[in-house]
Amino acid sequence: MFYQEKANIIQKCNVTFFFGFWRCLIKKNLTIKDVAAEAGVSVATVSRVLNSSGPVRPETAKIVQAAIDKLEYSPNGIASSLKTERSHIIGYVVTDIRNTVFTFLMAAIQDVLWEYNYSMMLFATNGDPAKEASILRFISMQKIDGVILNSCTNTQAILRLSKRIPVVLSGNDIADPAFAGDFVDSDNHAAVYMLTSHLIANGHRRIGIINGPYNLDVSTERFRGYQSAMSAIGIHMDESSPLVCESAFDVSSGYEAADSMFRLDAALRPTALVVANNELMKGVFKYCNDRHVRIPEDVSVVTVGNRHEMDHLYLSPTYMETNLDEIGDRLARLIVERIETEARLPKRVFRLPAFFHDGNTVRPLHAQTL
Repeated sequence: MFYQEKANIIQKCNVTFFFGFWRCLIKKNLTIKDVAAEAGVSVATVSRVLNSSGPVRPETAKIVQAAIDKLEYSPNGIASSLKTERSHIIGYVVTDIRNTVFTFLMAAIQDVLWEYNYSMMLFATNGDPAKEASILRFISMQKIDGVILNSCTNTQAILRLSKRIPVVLSGNDIADPAFAGDFVDSDNHAAVYMLTSHLIANGHRRIGIINGPYNLDVSTERFRGYQSAMSAIGIHMDESSPLVCESAFDVSSGYEAADSMFRLDAALRPTALVVANNELMKGVFKYCNDRHVRIPEDVSVVTVGNRHEMDHLYLSPTYMETNLDEIGDRLARLIVERIETEARLPKRVFRLPAFFHDGNTVRPLHAQTL
C-alpha cells in the first residue's frame, strides 16, 4: 500500500513537472504579437505601453496590461539588451559578504538601482587578490553596464576595466590619473581622530588600536587619524608598537587582537581601545565577555560603526557613525549617471562625514596614565 501511494505521488509530480515545464516553454515563446492579438491592438501600441515610449489612451493601456497579465508575458530582456546595448545589470564586488557593512550598503544601492530599472549582480572576493582578479576577468567578459567595487587590490585590472565600463570605488581609491571613475567613502581619518581625541580628553594615554589590513586605504586612513591625535599630545605611535594591531576586518580577528592586547604586561596594557569597525568590535566584546574583562571599568572601547547594529549589543558603544545609507545612495547614483551620460565625466571624490555618538563604554580617568 505504502509503495503504491509513493508511486502515485511520483507519477503526479512527474505530470505536474511536465505540464509546468511545457507551460514555461509556451510562455518563453510568447511574443509581443501574441499580446497585440489578445488585446486587439497593434504591435506598436503594445510596444508603447511596455516601453512608455509614446502616447496611449488610458483605457487602451488598461486593455493591453490586462492582456499582458493574462498571458503572463515578459519582454525578452536579452533581445532588448542587444538592441539597446545595455543589460541594466550592475556588478557589486565586496571583500566579505558576512560583513554587515556590505549588507547595508547593498540594500541602499539596490533601492536606487530599482528607481532606474537596474539589477545587481553580487560578487565576494573574501579578501583574496587572486579571486578578485578572476571576478574582474569574468565581469569584463559579461554584458554588465557598470561596476561598484568595495574590493580593489588589482589596480591594473581595474584601470583596464574602467576604460570599458563605468566604475565607482569605495574603501580603496586609485590615485592613478588613468583611472576613469569615482570614489565614495566616509572621512575615515577625521572619524578616528575624533574617537582618539575623546579618549584623550577622558584622561587615557595608553590607547591601543585594533585595525584592518594596511593594504586597504580605509585601514591606513583610520590609523593615521589615531596617529595624528596621539601626536597632538606628544605620543608618537607607529605600526611596530605593541598597542597597534593589524588584522582582518572580522569578528575572530577582533577576538584575537583583544587577546594579544590583554596579554601585555600590566604597565603596557591599554586602558582604552580604538576599534576600526563593527566586526572587530564584536570580537573585542566577545573576548571581554568570555574573559570577564569589564567595559568600561577595566578597558574603555570606542569604534567606527553604523547605527543599524548598535541596538543588538549588550553595551551602548561610543562610536562614530558612518552613514551607510548615504554612501550606498551616492555610489548607486554615480554609477547610473556614468552609464547614462554620453560625455566623459571627470573623476569625482566624495568623503562623507561621520557623526559622534556618546555611549557607555568610556570611563574617565581622574589621574592621567602615562
